[in-house]
Amino acid sequence: MPVDGSDQFADLMAYLAERLPDLADQLRQEVRQGRIASEQRLKQVGEYQARASRLAAADLPPLGKADIAVLPYTDDESIELARMAVLTLAETMYASRKAVLDIASRQEMGLTVKFGDPELETPSSLDLKAETEHARAALATVRALLSEGTDVSVGAIQ
Repeated sequence: MPVDGSDQFADLMAYLAERLPDLADQLRQEVRQGRIASEQRLKQVGEYQARASRLAAADLPPLGKADIAVLPYTDDESIELARMAVLTLAETMYASRKAVLDIASRQEMGLTVKFGDPELETPSSLDLKAETEHARAALATVRALLSEGTDVSVGAIQ
């Protein structure tokens, strides 16, 4: 039995809520709020007549050229929004780690960063080379899984 877009989005959001709850919350809020569309955009997506009819029925003025409206995301748009958010997150993770590694290398600094006060606790450490490589591999995986035309189930990500 085929899975529709709303089921795919629900599965993806459940997975993200477990693994990346802040991202899942942001995506849910964005999808709930909808997307802003101008009069011209409404005409392009075929929503203009329906919206104009509802405004007229409510004795409200028609939308003008400078007016905007809020449209709900379609199932496909919701999935694309989530896809782009995960891809952007992976790209940012890699780029930030790579930038810190490059700066540390150019400045001939140590490539291990220590966090915490040694007098109060055992400091934790972070190996910049290993973290950068891990983020690069994660980005490559995300790109492969989310590439155009690939139907990826949440199970494939796990």
